[in-house]
Amino acid sequence: MRAKAMLTFVMAYLAGVGLASAQSKTYTWVDIDCRQSRIVAWQGLKCRSTNVVTTEGNIGVFRQWAVFGTSSDGYFHIFLWDAQNAFSYLTVDDTTVGFVKWMYEHGQFASQFSPLARYHGADYLTFRDEKHGQSCAGFRRLGGPQRGGYEWMMGGIMCAPSGKNLTNDQIDQFIDRVRLQ
Repeated sequence: MRAKAMLTFVMAYLAGVGLASAQSKTYTWVDIDCRQSRIVAWQGLKCRSTNVVTTEGNIGVFRQWAVFGTSSDGYFHIFLWDAQNAFSYLTVDDTTVGFVKWMYEHGQFASQFSPLARYHGADYLTFRDEKHGQSCAGFRRLGGPQRGGYEWMMGGIMCAPSGKNLTNDQIDQFIDRVRLQ
């Protein structure tokens, strides 16, 4: 009887391991209705999200969200990397400049970075998009502490229309406007 119980346990364990290893380890982006996004999107922006991705050991479980678009006020791109359980956490391995270059679709053309500033819990800086000749600002904000890292990491890019500069008030308003739901 014990042998049968042990065999049942081992079979169930192996089936679970098989299912866990079948989970995705690659992010795949899809368009979504902005009402489904974790990021509050305003009129005219588009929304995307990824599948849920697991890391080695199937403990880290993450999802990414993005809101982006262009309006008469310029270009906007907001990004959220979200831990999906209490065992998962995100570490900050890069500078804010590195993070902004990584998340911005034209990051390789970003230059003339300002010194880092802080506003309402976000680190931000200004920079120039040399490809489009735009004045831009980028920020990074971290979620609450979780297991040696953070529960989420958010970033945002705002670029003024070509030929215009961003003001400090516009940057502050942008950072204030970016929220989670």
